[in-house]
Parts: sequence; structure tokens; C-alpha cells
Amino acid sequence: MDTPVDGERELILRVATGLFAGLGYDTTSVEQIAEAAGVRPAAVYGHFTDKRRLYLAVMERAHRVLAAVIEPRSDELREAPPERKAEALHRFVDGYLDLCAEHPEVPQLWAHRWMSDASDIVDLEPRSAQPLTQYAVDGVASVAKPANLDPLFVTYTIIWCVQGFAMSGALDGTGQRRGVEDARMTQRFRAHMHQLLDRALELPSR
Repeated sequence: MDTPVDGERELILRVATGLFAGLGYDTTSVEQIAEAAGVRPAAVYGHFTDKRRLYLAVMERAHRVLAAVIEPRSDELREAPPERKAEALHRFVDGYLDLCAEHPEVPQLWAHRWMSDASDIVDLEPRSAQPLTQYAVDGVASVAKPANLDPLFVTYTIIWCVQGFAMSGALDGTGQRRGVEDARMTQRFRAHMHQLLDRALELPSR
């Protein structure tokens, strides 16, 4: 059973996640986090010592969310027989898309880092992002190499496209921007990604 201290720590972590995802690490202060959580700054420092440690805790949680989807889907893709590769690849893409829809903070946090947010914290990529990315690349290699395509950039094509759609959506023809909150637009994007990858990787269509 969670104690009041555990509950306060979780609240601070949740609020910090939203602020870091929305505003970035560099422009978010401990005072902002404390105010949004309804606690004193001293409470934040009591749980996390400083903003850097709080940020690392946020990014560690985001990593666990990613790994819970990426690792099993990569394993499935790697182990699938040739006739099931397309299905496994679709599940990989769908899993990542669903993750970005259910946890929008995850792509937002990493998008900030792509724009040099928290640039003084230099060990996240080699310690966290790189091993998980390589895990995904190793899975994607099972369909990319037979098609003479670069597994790294096939993987990043998926990442860039899915995160771009999850964060910005697409104009629907009427001037309205629709994204993962719109079931019909999301299904169009999902079908497009399946078709795009099937053709690029010369996989049999279902």
C-alpha cells in the first residue's frame, strides 16, 4: 500500500512529466512544478534532491513505457517466419503508434531533447535511448536486410513518421488538424504506414 510520502512523490513525478513534456526541461523550474503539484519546493527537493534528478526519474519512467512495447514487438518481428513478417511489422508500428497516443508525454519529452533541451545532461542517449533503439533496429533488420535497405533508417523512418503524426497530426482537407485523438484519421495513417513499409520492404500484402 502506498504511503502519503509515496503518493506525494508520485504526484510530483506526474506533474513534472507533464511540464517537462509541454515546456521542456530548460524552461521549467522546480517552483513551477511545486506550484502545479500544490506542494512547497522543499517537498520536491526532499524527494528528488534537484531538478536534474527529477528529470532523470521522469525519463526513466518514459524509458520503461517505451521498452515495454518496443522489446516484445522487436522480438516478435525478429522471430517471425517469412510469411508472418508483414504482420509482425504491422504490430510493431501499431504498438508504437498506440503508445504515442496513450502516452503523449513520451514523444514530447524526446522531441524536446532532439531540439537540445537539457543538453547539459549528456548520458541519456548512450545509457537509455541507444540500447533500446538498437534493440528495435535489430528486429527491423530481419525485414530490412532482405530488401537491401538500411535497418537503422527504416527504424527511424517509423519513429519520425509516428512521432510526427502523434504530435502534430495532419490537415484533413478542411483546414482542421486531426491526429491521434481522431479515430478515422489515425486509421488512415495506420493503413498508410502498413502500405508504405510493405512496399518499401517488398513484403506480401495481406
